[in-house]
Amino acid sequence: MIRRLIGIVVRSLASVLVLLLYPAFLIAQGGDSSLTVRVLTDNERTIEVPIRLEVLSAQGLLVATINIFGGDSPHVQVTSGKAYSLRVSGAGIETVTTPLFEISPMEGEHTETVHVKPSSQKQAGDPTPGSPTISVSEMNIPKKASAEMKKGLDAYSKGDMENAAAHFEKAAAEYPRYARAYDMLGAVAIKELDRSKARDLFLKSIQMDSSFYPAYVDLARMDVQDQRYAEAESLLEKAIALNPFTPDAVALLATAEFANREYDKALADVERTHALPNHEQFAEVHIMAGKVLKMQNQPDAAISQFQLFLKEKPQSPEAESVRNAIASIGAGQQH
Repeated sequence: MIRRLIGIVVRSLASVLVLLLYPAFLIAQGGDSSLTVRVLTDNERTIEVPIRLEVLSAQGLLVATINIFGGDSPHVQVTSGKAYSLRVSGAGIETVTTPLFEISPMEGEHTETVHVKPSSQKQAGDPTPGSPTISVSEMNIPKKASAEMKKGLDAYSKGDMENAAAHFEKAAAEYPRYARAYDMLGAVAIKELDRSKARDLFLKSIQMDSSFYPAYVDLARMDVQDQRYAEAESLLEKAIALNPFTPDAVALLATAEFANREYDKALADVERTHALPNHEQFAEVHIMAGKVLKMQNQPDAAISQFQLFLKEKPQSPEAESVRNAIASIGAGQQH
């Protein structure tokens, strides 16, 4: 009993000694701080396009990566008492890396504003193939139109399609070239099962701004559902040329190619999807790739694709059937 008590005291003293020997380390760690980032143009306007935000340490190491929509102000949990910089890139904007800034150990919240400018293009509306471009209609949106869009998106996220449509229509009335307004009205029409109206609205979105790539993706999704795979592929290639960094377009392209029995193209685009940020939400493409590879008598490669799916979406309802597929391939290899 005495030996046990002595042992407890010794361990407690050892813990105290650790704290005494390393006070500087503990202080340097600081507490948690919420870093808010605002991305604006030089004239203090938002750019409503997909943006990649990277938080870098003082040594240039990647701390966090967030993919946002330009009007968002994301919050990143960082450690106070340290210095960071921000790197912002995206469709049609010049990549910018900010100077180092320090977050005081006493700051629970810290805000940084990053100013960006459109990337140089040969001619407006005539982008170089394969390079990201900024949507013309997303630049310098009137405040009233932008406010109506935000209200519409909020109503849409709550499932209130009637109010969402009303706000999107007001946004379009305030700014007739607002391609996103017509695209969202098309999304409402899809929810209301009016596919003909949805297609017309997606086409109008492209007509208002030929560089607004989401409308191409929405139209292509309808074409895939209607088994118009060649038409879908053409639309998706245009969308990817406008913004190569969006995984939904590349994943949908792989799906169209698979349905059109263009298996080598589909496998290549599954790999392209996997290399993009936020690809996990499109993990189902790995099931498709696994089936192709199994059909092509490449069992090990098929298992690898199925395992990628399980890693990216372990709680998916399809997880059990994928595990069974892996087990079936394994059993076949043993015979």
